[in-house]
Amino acid sequence: MENKVHKVSDLINLLGGTGMVAKRLNIKPSAISNWKRLNKVPHNKTNDLKMLGLDLNVRTGQYLTSKNLSNLDGSVLLIISGGIACYKSLELIRLLKKTNIELDVVITKSAQQFITPLLITSLNEKKCYTDLFSIEDETQMNHIALARKPDIILVAPATANIIAKIANGIADDLASTTLLASYSKIIMAPSMNPVMWNNLATKENCQKLLNRGVSFIEPESGDMACGESGNGRLPEPQTIFNELLYELNLKKSTSNIKLKGTSVIVTAGPTIEEIDPVRFVSNRSSGKQGLAIASELSNRGANVTLITGPVDIPLPLNLKIIQITTAQEMFEKTMSQLPSDIVICAAAVADWKLIPETQKNEKFNLNTKIKKTDEALTFKTIKNPDIISEIAKCKSKPKLIIGFSAETDNVVENARDKLTTKNIDLIIANDVSNNKVFGKDTNKVYVIDKKDCEEWPEQNKNSVAFKIADRICDILSFKYQRTRHNRG
Repeated sequence: MENKVHKVSDLINLLGGTGMVAKRLNIKPSAISNWKRLNKVPHNKTNDLKMLGLDLNVRTGQYLTSKNLSNLDGSVLLIISGGIACYKSLELIRLLKKTNIELDVVITKSAQQFITPLLITSLNEKKCYTDLFSIEDETQMNHIALARKPDIILVAPATANIIAKIANGIADDLASTTLLASYSKIIMAPSMNPVMWNNLATKENCQKLLNRGVSFIEPESGDMACGESGNGRLPEPQTIFNELLYELNLKKSTSNIKLKGTSVIVTAGPTIEEIDPVRFVSNRSSGKQGLAIASELSNRGANVTLITGPVDIPLPLNLKIIQITTAQEMFEKTMSQLPSDIVICAAAVADWKLIPETQKNEKFNLNTKIKKTDEALTFKTIKNPDIISEIAKCKSKPKLIIGFSAETDNVVENARDKLTTKNIDLIIANDVSNNKVFGKDTNKVYVIDKKDCEEWPEQNKNSVAFKIADRICDILSFKYQRTRHNRG
């Protein structure tokens, strides 16, 4: 029993510890502590753990331990820039050497003021690259080769200087030139004085890189070497290591691309119906689930067009995005993107427009703010187009149409009725009463087709997207096999 408990603890530690796992899964730390105490992980949380890139088999009681780290592979280029925290990169190298990950290291001249290339070479058991104009480097592995080789480039620590260089296209040393010449995923772990981190210039540079698809591991808060305190500390090596493993395993899980060349339309977010230039009617949809689905399908090779209403979350960068405001705009833009192999209508589209009728026997001008009076205001409702029903009527009907149904009562029954009346293939239903879903990071859904209804446990919306993508691949594969059989 003690051995099993130890293994569970190893798993939690590998995922970043109790606090990190709780944050990632959007549950209380006490629940994670319970898992460790009882040596048992709830079955409905295993998919979320897999989304962290680590395999867990609850049924057999086989947990990932430090001995299994050798199964982790990939190629990583670590760039160490010149901050006092670069000593932590040595511990990161040590952690990476426990895996099967192929690691190359580039160190800047500034970083060499704190640690030496010889020390890195000793730890990594490989040459440490330092100079853009080294004859030896240019003949054995030049900066272009370094840029093309890795699955991920990790910059740790990432100083304000190197962030500014890459954001503004400066290539004046091996590190910056390699970063600018690479197609690889780039992850930056910033480390700097709190005032530097919060400086507008740094914020603007980070935003530029975020817009280009660069990921950031947020710096931690605490005491700095300079004597000041605040946000800017380099995250602990274990935290950086966990983030790196997550990205590598996510890349690995989607490398077997099954949707390559498949065209997909995804609608997401709310719509807004204007009453006057100041007021409007909308809904509570955050767009998180639709955006997660769009991103996951794109990762699997699909050509995704995301049509989204106004949302307050970052939009994916690896797909085509069309932003709209009203239900009519969403209808027009969606229809304009047809034909498509798959259409997923995850948006919360307003069913009606609201048109103010009269005030003091005068018609409203929608371009003029409605004045407050003692007179009661009345509205005329005009039905908006039913987007998914119109798609189902198209001559070039998509191979697969998936709808979403937000319900407050009789969830399954109402969703099944929509499935039939709208003539679609699959519907994802959820209970939105008592603010259970909108704006949250988790979702509990019912997956309903013409024959069955499958209830999925509450889980992270990214996990829901992952499972929906799996279901889509299964459906398309089945349809292909059936078509081939009929032709044979």
